[in-house]
Amino acid sequence: MRREGGIFQNVDWLIVILYLALMFLGWISIYASVYNEEHQSILDISQRYGKQLIWIGLSLVVAFVIMIIDGKFFANISIPVYVVNILLLLLVLALAREVAGSRSWFEIGSFKFQPAEFAKAATALALAGYLSGPNARFDTLRTKLIAGVIILIPAVLILLQNDTGSALVFGAFMLLLYREGLSGTIILLGLV
Repeated sequence: MRREGGIFQNVDWLIVILYLALMFLGWISIYASVYNEEHQSILDISQRYGKQLIWIGLSLVVAFVIMIIDGKFFANISIPVYVVNILLLLLVLALAREVAGSRSWFEIGSFKFQPAEFAKAATALALAGYLSGPNARFDTLRTKLIAGVIILIPAVLILLQNDTGSALVFGAFMLLLYREGLSGTIILLGLV
């Protein structure tokens, strides 16, 4: 399906500019905080700020690739990606070894990854896919409950890993639901 007006027509340029500015400020902050007379070049990839520049470049490439992919693709993969991430969260509970009281990382040789980080993106994708579907009407209790369950399942699994910091991020999804019409009373009850 061809998009009318190209891929840049519906871009919120204010958000893009703010994102780039924050990314640049973060990069400069890393440079300033670990400044070393022997490594003065901000482009030195042997230093933290140089490595951060590589990640900045990769994130811009990924953002562009996401923009050129049809939105229906993301709607179609949202539930399978979410289910795979829930399975990974269950597997990390069963198979990961405990480090500093937390059981949240897979270790395969020298490679480590934390499924909770992927679960954040998968939950956002699943929530967006569900709420944009034809049967989701946020004025009904059923839609609110399903949206809440989509958020709560990974949050509870991450809490069981003893990773409260990552689980708290899922509270931000409640702000999305508040924007969609969730009562502020429910959010206040959640803070108590």
